[in-house]
Amino acid sequence: LKLYKQFLYRLAAYQVMASLLHALLGVCQFSFLEYNDSKYTACAAVGYLYLAAAWMKVTFGCWITFHLFCFAVLLKNMRKLEPLYVISSILVPILVSTIPLITKT
Repeated sequence: LKLYKQFLYRLAAYQVMASLLHALLGVCQFSFLEYNDSKYTACAAVGYLYLAAAWMKVTFGCWITFHLFCFAVLLKNMRKLEPLYVISSILVPILVSTIPLITKT
């Protein structure tokens, strides 16, 4: 719990949680569900969550890179932006993942 007090470790922990969700959904996608026409909703839900988790991994990785760049090169501490990092890393993937559901592609 001592490491959780440091900002960068929290960002890394968020990315690890997104990776865990992505991995669990990957297992669920290929193992447990049997997809056919009657289970289209389950297939769409798992696909949506899988895509959202993948985008969460990418956005958390981008924020970690941005934070390390600001801290190491610009010598600025961007701790105040943690709510922006977390909220945007969750909401943007959710919104981007809805595009295939809306367009039915």
